[in-house]
Amino acid sequence: MKKAVKFLCFGFGVLMLSFVACAQNDGQANAQSYVEVAGTAEKEVDPDIFYLGINLSETNKATKNDLNAQEQRLLKALQLLGIDTKADLAVTGMSGDNGYWWRKKPSTVYQNKSYQLKLDSLVVLNKVCDKLDSLKINYYLSKVDYSKLDELKKEVQQQAVKQARLKAENLLSAESRKVDELVYLQEQVNNSRFSANVLLYETKSEVYDEAAPGFDKMKVSYSVVARFSIK
Repeated sequence: MKKAVKFLCFGFGVLMLSFVACAQNDGQANAQSYVEVAGTAEKEVDPDIFYLGINLSETNKATKNDLNAQEQRLLKALQLLGIDTKADLAVTGMSGDNGYWWRKKPSTVYQNKSYQLKLDSLVVLNKVCDKLDSLKINYYLSKVDYSKLDELKKEVQQQAVKQARLKAENLLSAESRKVDELVYLQEQVNNSRFSANVLLYETKSEVYDEAAPGFDKMKVSYSVVARFSIK
C-alpha cells in the first residue's frame, strides 16, 4: 500500500512538472508572438480664430475721457466694421480706484474696463487694430485658435496609429513576417501637444492679405505605443 502511494505521488509530481514546463513554453511563445512599436504624428495649421484683448481707462472726470463715452466709441467703430458686438465682444474685467488708498483726497478717479473680442478673419483683425490705433485704445492679441481643432486632433491620433503599424511592418519585413492584429494600444503620457505662438504683426497697408506672414503655425502632435500580433 505504501509503495502504491509513493508511486502515485511520483506520477503526480512528474505530471505537474510537465504541465509547468508546457506553460513556460507557451508563455515564451506568446511573449515572442508580437511586435511593439511607438507611433507619432504631427500636423501644423494656420490659426483662423483670433482673440483680441481691449482695455479702456478713465484717469479723470473730463467728459472726453469718460469711460462710457469711450465704450460707445468702441462699440460704434466695431459695428461699422461689421462686427456683432453682442456675440463677439465680452467684458472680461473691471476695476476702479478713487485715490483714497494713496492720497489725502480723491483728486484723481481711475477706472478700467477690459474686453475680449473674437474675430474669425485676419483681414478684419488688422482693420480693427488700425481703428483702435486711431482711437488711441490699448489692445493686445491674447490668443489664437483653430476652428476645426477637434477634427485635427482626431486626424493626428489616427495617423499616429497608422504610423505605428507601418513601422511594425517595416521591422518584420526583414524576417519575412507580417503584422496581424492590433492587440494593445496606449497613448504616451503627456504626449498630446497643442502649441501656438502669438505674434501680432502691424501693417498700415490699405490692402490686407489673408496669407500674409505674422503668425506661427499651430502645431498638434500625438504619440502612441502599439503592439501587433505576428502572423
